[in-house]
Amino acid sequence: MDFNFAIMEHEYFMREALKEAEIAARAGEMPIGAVIVYDNRIIGRDHAKHEIRKSDIAHAEINVLIQAEKYLNVHARDNCVIYTTVEPCVMCLGAIVMSNIAHIVYGVPDNWIKPHSMLNMEYVRRHIKNYLGGILAEQSAGLWRKTRPMELETMQTGIWKP
Repeated sequence: MDFNFAIMEHEYFMREALKEAEIAARAGEMPIGAVIVYDNRIIGRDHAKHEIRKSDIAHAEINVLIQAEKYLNVHARDNCVIYTTVEPCVMCLGAIVMSNIAHIVYGVPDNWIKPHSMLNMEYVRRHIKNYLGGILAEQSAGLWRKTRPMELETMQTGIWKP
């Protein structure tokens, strides 16, 4: 199958990531979900599990990369897209780049951590072919508004209010 990022159904796959974020929110986790898509099929799906795993690195993106790892070891990663309901943090963006996933789609931008500033690094620029934000951002923000409104405000404004 020929890969064409421009014609993918980004809203459909982001809705699938939002389902994962809703599971996380119901469990008292940060409402972040992610899916990895290859050839228009979801090959991995998960959500934030910081509390469940008692781990600061159990981010949705890391979890879904681990989940899809065996599949990704066999197939061309250039044709994979990761969808995440919030812009990947610096750790997750680094893991995505190191996993050779070249296409990233996210919902809510993170103006506090500003991971998009990593796109200025030549190594990252060479690996990321598409970095698309704002897909179903309001739906993702709505989950944050219900469960973690102060963190949402920090992400949106870039200003930390303890």
